[in-house]
Parts: sequence; structure tokens; C-alpha cells
Amino acid sequence: MEKSSSIFNSLLSSNKIIEYKKETIESTLEEVNAVEEEIKSLIPTLVLKNNIEIRVKSTLMFTMVDGKVCNTMTGSSSQKCYICKCSPKDMNDITRAKNLSVQPELEFKKWQVRTSDDKVIFEKRKKYIQDRFRTETDLLIDVVLQGKGTTNDGNTARRFFKNAELTSAITNVDLQLIKRFGVILKTMSSGYEINLEKFEAYTLETAELYVSLYPWYYMPASVHKILIHGTDVIRSALLPIGQLSKEAQEARNKDFRNIRQNSTRQINRILQNEDLGHMLLVSSDPYISSLKKTSKMNLKSFDEDIRALLIVEGDKNSDSDSDSDKDDDSE
Repeated sequence: MEKSSSIFNSLLSSNKIIEYKKETIESTLEEVNAVEEEIKSLIPTLVLKNNIEIRVKSTLMFTMVDGKVCNTMTGSSSQKCYICKCSPKDMNDITRAKNLSVQPELEFKKWQVRTSDDKVIFEKRKKYIQDRFRTETDLLIDVVLQGKGTTNDGNTARRFFKNAELTSAITNVDLQLIKRFGVILKTMSSGYEINLEKFEAYTLETAELYVSLYPWYYMPASVHKILIHGTDVIRSALLPIGQLSKEAQEARNKDFRNIRQNSTRQINRILQNEDLGHMLLVSSDPYISSLKKTSKMNLKSFDEDIRALLIVEGDKNSDSDSDSDKDDDSE
């Protein structure tokens, strides 16, 4: 505890641990540059074990960032792909997009809603979809929550893709396309090693299917980055891509709130933040974190389409073992 206190106090004295400021392009770039400078100044960690010196070099990667930060860092708009600068008009040309390396179907087929008449139709259709999801699945789709963004979170997405048949019936989006998107997202978040050759073929087939079904709607940048550049991003990652998401950071918000409410001094904000920093440092200690049991996602819970895109050692052996156990039980 004393060690974490000294670390926190040194960070606090540098006036760089907490800043209250509006998130702008300038402030984001300033923070990114500051973090990059800190990464450059890192020195290897030396550990002496049994008269053997072990040198550990840290390699840090920007992975817990959202699309807004990526767009700011690369100077791209939200409608362009920040990886290859592909514009919306070029995203449906898969060959061109590859070389540069869902919206529900409405009564009108247009990429953007501009006229007042189209806006009325769009809002009517959107309300119809929202009402059906609320009534039939208890899901709140694209509803603004004051101070919390929208209801479009991970849990909503999982339930959205879980019942693809009903989702397709409500949105009128092609069932096969919804299933493919679900397979791709679950594969990337599985935490297992991905077969890059099969994954690339699957995503390109999905891109071709998208363009053939909806040529009038330019592929969104977020979809383009996954279908066209997903394999390249996964290939460059040091760990399985599912282990480099913002999920761990988002899950930490619950700890942040509980500690602030129950384990900090409420006298003033400075003391409260100091206690909060101490507790976060203690709970993030590598040894303490290693004591917590972590469960890996059960491979058998995945669909065959997902398992076909993964590389899992001993998968066949585990299946054969389970089959032999069943035979023993029957005997």
C-alpha cells in the first residue's frame, strides 16, 4: 500500500494524472502525443532471480481507443475509413477498396436522408422498428440516455444478433447478411487465435454480399474497416484481437464507481481522488490480479461457422474425449 501511495503521489505532483477538459481534436492530439512521449521514455524492467538478471521490455499499443480518437489521430472524417482513406463513394467498389489497403431497408433507397419528405418517412420507419424491438424483444434500440450516450451497447448488440431471424423480420435486412455480421463480430471477440486465411475469405464474401444486396447504400466506414482491413489489423496484433478491446477498460468503470462511493474520503475531491488512485493501483497490481480466476469462453458454445474461423489447439482431441466419455456412460 505504501508503494502504491508513493507512486500515486508522484503522479499527482506531476499534474498530469487527472485533467477536466472538453474532448476536442486539439486536446485529443495533445493527450496522444503526451502518451507517446511517455512510451518512448520507458526503460526495461530488471528482475534478479537466482542470480539471473531478467530484462523485461514493455511494448505498448493504442488499442483501448474508439473510432473518434482514430479519426482524430489520422485526420479523417467519420464517414471515411481512417485506415486507407477510402471515401463513401468508393466503399462499394470492393476491388478498389481492397487495393487501397445496416441500415434497414426503407421505402426509399437513398444513402442520405435530406429532404423533409424523406425525413418523415425515415422517422416513421425508425419508430416502427424501435417499437417492434421494444414489444417483441424488450430491446431499446438507438434511444438516447441522458449522460450515458445511447442504448446501443454490447449487450444490445449480442441480443440483436442472437435472434437473427426476428431481427431480419423487423428490420427487413437480409437474414444471411445479419448472420454473417454476427459470426464476424463473435469471432473477433472470442479471444481465440483466428485463422487469417479463412477469416479474410469470409469477410470479403460478406462484403460482396453486402454490395450485391444494397448497392444504393454506401458501405459505412465502420463496416468497411472490418470487412476490408480486419485481417490486416488482426495480423499486426500481438495477441488475439478479442483481448485488445476496450471491454476491460469499460468493465473498470464499475470498479471505479464502487470504490468512489464506498472506499474514499468524501471530505473533498482531492482526497477522494487520492484514495481512488490508491485503490485502483492496489487492485491493478499484477500479483493481485493473477489471484483472480479467469474463465475462458467455452469453444463448444460457438456455432460451427465461428469455430471454422478459429485456430484452437486440442480442439479435435477435446471433442473425441467427450465422445468417448459418452460411449463409456452408455455402456
